[in-house]
Amino acid sequence: MKTAIQIGLALVIVVLVYFIYESVMEPVRFNQEVARREAMIIQRLRDIRAVQVAHRARYQKFNGDLDSLVNFVKNDSLPIIMAIGTVPDTLTETEAVRLGVVRRDTMWIPARDSLLARARYPVDSMPYVPKSGGKRFTMESGIIERGLVKLPVFEAFTIPEHYLADLDRWRVYYTRELLRVGSLVEASIDGNWE
Repeated sequence: MKTAIQIGLALVIVVLVYFIYESVMEPVRFNQEVARREAMIIQRLRDIRAVQVAHRARYQKFNGDLDSLVNFVKNDSLPIIMAIGTVPDTLTETEAVRLGVVRRDTMWIPARDSLLARARYPVDSMPYVPKSGGKRFTMESGIIERGLVKLPVFEAFTIPEHYLADLDRWRVYYTRELLRVGSLVEASIDGNWE
């Protein structure tokens, strides 16, 4: 009888230890998965920002449509200014160009080759939020006025419901409102994770 009680208590202790361990490890596993997903989303937002900056350099405005941004990467080109020659110490760069000592030449390269140059980057997947089941980033562009200057702005973001919906109890552990790059009210292209 005494042995049966000891075995029963040992089983109860093992079960309680398991439940305590799981209660501690559940948020740890959740945070690891969230960190992995956020890293993928942040990289995608950085890619969108890089393409937007190149688009602004080429057209003096940001693009408000993700499909047009993908089309820009796939089909457009970017200028590269090449300097041929060396500026002597006795001249400024402008004088050297005017005198013909240095020559400037513009060469056009496909946007795809200079932007997102990682091997086999899936450009067509740029509008889609990773781990969301096909949800797209929300993106807008516009113009704000600061002083007497009009500045182009853009914002691209996603909400946690898109990339955490398949995780149990994500509303309990997750506190971030959204992952965003750029702003429609400030002249900033920073991400809210930076």
